[in-house]
Amino acid sequence: MTKETKVRVLVVDDEPSVGMIFHRILGEAGYDVVSAANGTECLRVLKKQNPQLVFLDLQMPGIDGVETLRRIRDTHPQLPVIIMTAYQTVSSAVETMKLGALDYLIKPLEADRLAAVVHQALEVGEVARRIPAKAGSTPGAAAAEEFVARSPEMLKIMNLVDKVAPTDTTVLILGESGTGKEVTARAVHQRSQRKGKPFVVVDCAALPESLIESELFGHERGAFTGADAARAGKFEQANGGTLFLDEIGNLPLQIQVKLLRFLQEPKIERLGSRKGPLTLDVRILAATNADLEKSVRSGTFREDLYHRLKVFVVDLPPLRLRGTEDLEALLLSQVDMLRKQLQKQRLSVAPETLAVLKAYRWPGNVREFQNALRSAALLADDVILPEHLPMSVQNTRSGLDRVSDVLGGALNDVIRRVEKEHITQIMQKYKGDKKAAARELDLDLEEFEHKLTEIGMEENNPK
Repeated sequence: MTKETKVRVLVVDDEPSVGMIFHRILGEAGYDVVSAANGTECLRVLKKQNPQLVFLDLQMPGIDGVETLRRIRDTHPQLPVIIMTAYQTVSSAVETMKLGALDYLIKPLEADRLAAVVHQALEVGEVARRIPAKAGSTPGAAAAEEFVARSPEMLKIMNLVDKVAPTDTTVLILGESGTGKEVTARAVHQRSQRKGKPFVVVDCAALPESLIESELFGHERGAFTGADAARAGKFEQANGGTLFLDEIGNLPLQIQVKLLRFLQEPKIERLGSRKGPLTLDVRILAATNADLEKSVRSGTFREDLYHRLKVFVVDLPPLRLRGTEDLEALLLSQVDMLRKQLQKQRLSVAPETLAVLKAYRWPGNVREFQNALRSAALLADDVILPEHLPMSVQNTRSGLDRVSDVLGGALNDVIRRVEKEHITQIMQKYKGDKKAAARELDLDLEEFEHKLTEIGMEENNPK
C-alpha cells in the first residue's frame, strides 16, 4: 500500500498532545490522520472513516483500550491495531496480543520507531485483507488445539491432563496470560467421557458485573428491564459437558457464592424463575493468572470456593522457562499451519530469525509467539527474516547489542560475575548435579558445561 492512496490512520487517545504528534509525523509523511478521544468515539469513527490502521491507548476514561480492542475485533477482525502504553502498563499491553493486537508502542513515542511500525503494520493489513479469515479469527490468533511440547516440564503437564481428564474432578489451571490455559482446558475435555458434548467458555474478565449473573445462570422473561425473552445461561448451555471459567479471579463475590453452591450441589436457578432450581450435569474447569491465595487474604476471593476449585491444580510454566526444545517445536507447528492457512507452501524461517526468537523473553507467552509469527509470515515471501518480526521482538535483541557495544568489556565482566553467582547457587541447590542444574537453566548438558568453563567454574565441578 502506498502513501499516494492517502492511507487513513486512526489515533485513539484522550491526550490531545498525542494526536498532535501523530498529525505532525504521519501527516507530513502523506498519511491521513484522524483522531478519537475515547473508545466510544473510536467505534463511531470506525464506521464512518474506514481507517487502515489504528493506534489505541490502553488507559482511557469510559471504555478502556482492552474493551475497545475487543469490540474492534468483533467488527473489523483483519484491521491492524497497535497498542500505546506507558512503561508501568506494558504487561497489560502484552495481554492484548491474545485479542489480536499486532504490536505495542511505549510512550513517549519515538518518530523512527513510529514510522517503522506504521510501515510494517500496513503491510500486514494489506496481505491479511487478501486472505479470507476464518469465522471468529483475529490476526495472529490461531490458537493451537493440541499441546505442542518436548520439554520435561510440559511433558509432566500432559501426563497430569491424561490422569485427571477421565474423571469429573474440578480442575484449576494456573499460569501467566498466554501460556495456554484454554488449550489445556480443551485437552481435559477432549480426553474425557464428555468429549462430543458442549465445551462452553466464559471469560469472567470480559463480562460486565451487571450482566454476569444473567450470562451464567440465565433469566426468565421480565426478570429485569430489557429481558424481553427467557434465555438459558452458560451453565445450561454446558449441560452434559464442560464449563470453562477463564480468569475466575474476576468473579464478583456474590457470583462466587452461587458457584460454590453449584459445586456443592449441581443446581442453578434462572433470574426471575418461579419454577425452582434446575439440576444440571456440568464439569467445572477454571483458570486464572492471578494469585488466588493473595486474593483470599485481601477478601476479594472466597476461601471456601478457592479450596473447592483447587482439588486438582495444573500450573503452566511461562514460555521463557520451557526451554528451546519447546520453542522450536512450537515454531515447526506454527510454520506448518501457516503454510496451509496463507497458502505459502515454501514458507520457512531463517537461522538468524530463530536466534532472535530464542533471545526474546516472550512476556505474552505462546499467544504472543503465535501472533508474532503470523504477522511475520504475512510479510515474508518464502523466508521469514528478523525484519519481518514485530518491532517489539526485533528491538529486544538490537537493544542488547547496543548496550553491549557501549559498555563493552565492563558489561561482560558484570554479566559473568552475576552468572557465576547465580549458577553457584543452583549447583549448591542440586548438590553439584549438573544435569539438574542445566534443566533449571533451560540448557542442555553440553551448553551448561561450556558455560561453566566460560565463567571459570568447570575446575570446581568435575564430572
